[in-house]
Amino acid sequence: MPRPTVINGRFLTQRLTGVQRVATEMLRALDADATLPADWRLMVPRGTPWPSLSRIEAVAAGPAGLGGHAWEQTLPALAARRGACVLNLAGSGPWLGGAQVSWLHDAAVFDEPWAYRSAFVGWYRALFRQRALRGDLLVVPSLFAQERLARHLGVGPARLSVLAHGTDHLDRVEPDAGLLRRHGLDDGHFLLAVASANPTKNLPRLLQAHARLAPAHRPRLVLVGDVNPRVFADTATGPAGDGVLPLGRVDDATLKALYARARALVIPSLVEGFGLPAVEAMREGCAVIAARAGALPEVCGDAALWVEPTDVDALTAALQAMDDAALRNEFARRGRLRAAGPSWTAQAARLRGLLAETGFAA
Repeated sequence: MPRPTVINGRFLTQRLTGVQRVATEMLRALDADATLPADWRLMVPRGTPWPSLSRIEAVAAGPAGLGGHAWEQTLPALAARRGACVLNLAGSGPWLGGAQVSWLHDAAVFDEPWAYRSAFVGWYRALFRQRALRGDLLVVPSLFAQERLARHLGVGPARLSVLAHGTDHLDRVEPDAGLLRRHGLDDGHFLLAVASANPTKNLPRLLQAHARLAPAHRPRLVLVGDVNPRVFADTATGPAGDGVLPLGRVDDATLKALYARARALVIPSLVEGFGLPAVEAMREGCAVIAARAGALPEVCGDAALWVEPTDVDALTAALQAMDDAALRNEFARRGRLRAAGPSWTAQAARLRGLLAETGFAA
């Protein structure tokens, strides 16, 4: 008899960054699969809201008030010990338990430990190593992440299965330019960066490059993203200069409108396990300036204007180059072609195929 599958829903209690976005979209795509067995469950801490689901039953587990790390280390672990396959879509997961599947999104805690709190680094390094030793099914979003994690975990690359992110999650969203109008952005004379305040996102150098542009021709720089001081180390980006507009978190309708109007999305990251904003921007016809780092070359191919992440002069020149409408249009064209697939539906089917091939779940 096939074992039931329990999706670890802790990610639904967390701030929405790229990892939580990926987990949510995979949950939705799995739930939309008409062939999904009836024994799939979503387990969440009591009091947690979840997306509307058609096939996957949501179960609020544990006593009221138990959440976060403590919840994850007990309730999903108990489900695994009782014979369920526990599917961890957002990197973290229980230390104990039987069969588990874990989507590890990058190797940053090994490659860039300076960017995180020491307790965060210590826990995730130990957890990832323990999962590799225990024989969990490990999934990664890119060949780059596969190579880096294989090296750090001391396993062959084939031990980690590559499953790229889907590209179509903003297709269902109607853009809303209301916030753009309120900030005077509807003329499109702005550059966009979408990133959490993670030091690996390299925002200080982007701010330096933007400040070097001639004031008379300097487009505004719009920063979208959140801050999580419990995870990231204290490396301040510095004060926002003239023409810099930090918006914090925005909803999907506003994000889609920003992609549609921006001159370019700028991703100067020092490392990326995938680079979801690049795919989102390309699909919406926004030109991309990207650092030649991490998985970004793998994801963007010839559809980005490349810079070295530590070269502020080169980044300044790339920002300036986007004054050229013909150049922007060419990269927008390439981006649309690059981001034409795969869909989340296809990636959910691929994940289920991996589970079936390895005997973790039907």
